[in-house]
Amino acid sequence: MQWKSVCCAVQGRGHMRRDLPCQDCVARLEVGGVHVIALSDGAGSAAMSHYGAQRVVDCAAEFVAEKFFDIVASEDGRSVTQELLTVVRRALQAESNLRGCELKDLAATLLLAAVSDEKFFLAHLGDGVIGYLSDAGLKVATTPDNGEFSNETVFVTSADAALHMRIFRGDLKKICAFVLMSDGTEQSLYNKHKRTLAPAIKRLMHRTCLVDGDIFTAQLQHALRTVVAENTHDDCSIALLARNSTQLPPLERLILFERRELERITGSPTFRRVREKISRCDRISDLLKRPLTLRQFIRRRDIS
Repeated sequence: MQWKSVCCAVQGRGHMRRDLPCQDCVARLEVGGVHVIALSDGAGSAAMSHYGAQRVVDCAAEFVAEKFFDIVASEDGRSVTQELLTVVRRALQAESNLRGCELKDLAATLLLAAVSDEKFFLAHLGDGVIGYLSDAGLKVATTPDNGEFSNETVFVTSADAALHMRIFRGDLKKICAFVLMSDGTEQSLYNKHKRTLAPAIKRLMHRTCLVDGDIFTAQLQHALRTVVAENTHDDCSIALLARNSTQLPPLERLILFERRELERITGSPTFRRVREKISRCDRISDLLKRPLTLRQFIRRRDIS
């Protein structure tokens, strides 16, 4: 099954109020059959951490995509961790030279998931959460790494980063999706006391498989901005990587109730009306895949 990915980050209310940039950054990459998603949360105390976070996700994603098969085959996890950190720190040093700042001013976390040929690789340094979906349901792969206080964590620039970075490699088997969340998003979609993911995560994973990437990215940004960000002052970001499976069935295998939920058909319409609305959604989806201008799209009578 083909993997699909989406990711986005939105500015938190606290940063808006203080006129600060969004310090969360995300990236997605597909190279030679290797699919990678990465997320980084810039340190709130670091003046230019938004630049650092962007460098971290771009560099880490490129490195893992290029070295994926060596990484999953290696028996030395410590060397994998060290090489990944060395490459990312080298990129941050170049960024500090460019910006005329100290390395600590670019402090940021790193969460990453990569898949190919039924193998996976995960890397996590700092706070935030990595989760996955298998036939056994939604599971948490890694939890936030906080110090004595909830707002303390470890960054790529920390002297002891190698001791705190967690990496996982293995066979995908029946795993069909991964999710990365920053601590801002975590407050709405992760139960810290029970260490469980919110059921909504599975729905987001499913939509990643079924909805056009650009359309779903816009929907995801709207949801983060209007729902998730309302529960925190922090920036919010999320990255999803998913494929169709028994847990996330393709469109043609969904029953009417599932299609109704997917298309957000609310109220109590008749069976016939639900079918009509679903057919209209299918026609719109088909048209969006065609090279039509906005005027041509609006004038199509078969979607009215």
